[in-house]
Amino acid sequence: MVIRELSHRGPAGRRKSASNHPSTVRDLINRGARRLTRAKVFYGHGTDNAVDESAALVFHALSLSHEAGATVYAKRVTAAAQERAEALITRRIDERIPAVYLTNETWFAGLPFHVDPRVLIPRSALAELIEQQFTPWIDPSRVRRVLDVGTGSGCIAIASAMVFPRARVDAVDISKDALEVARINVRKHRLGRRAAR
Repeated sequence: MVIRELSHRGPAGRRKSASNHPSTVRDLINRGARRLTRAKVFYGHGTDNAVDESAALVFHALSLSHEAGATVYAKRVTAAAQERAEALITRRIDERIPAVYLTNETWFAGLPFHVDPRVLIPRSALAELIEQQFTPWIDPSRVRRVLDVGTGSGCIAIASAMVFPRARVDAVDISKDALEVARINVRKHRLGRRAAR
């Protein structure tokens, strides 16, 4: 069975694809969410629903910042940008690759991290504990050393370095590939002097 997107007839009877109509960022997100829902993709690697997943992919494809505010959703999108966003959503559906591996970005403890298939996608329950500096169980002012074994992307080590600014952080892993990703994130957060790998 072949499924094709319906098209519209333009002036003089020419066929015009629905995707060629001027779209806003909001339109692209909503259209992507409908496609993801129909495809029954699995969520849980940074998002838990089709709208958020579509928004992450659209924002990445269009190089938009989530800090741009609500007005960004009404922004008109060029045909080329629209094609990029739709192609990324198509990959998400067809290849079943987690969105964060397609965008190479995820968030942990309120911080952005580079991720790719060399590392697991951060989902640790430690994020909230780190953000709270493990209080009331420890005195944050006394933390001088942190060891993250099996660091992967380095998210736990880096988040710990951010909340414990006086601590030296050691991040270790048996995987050289994982350590390469961790180094990317150490540089991203400018922690080279404090986080040893």
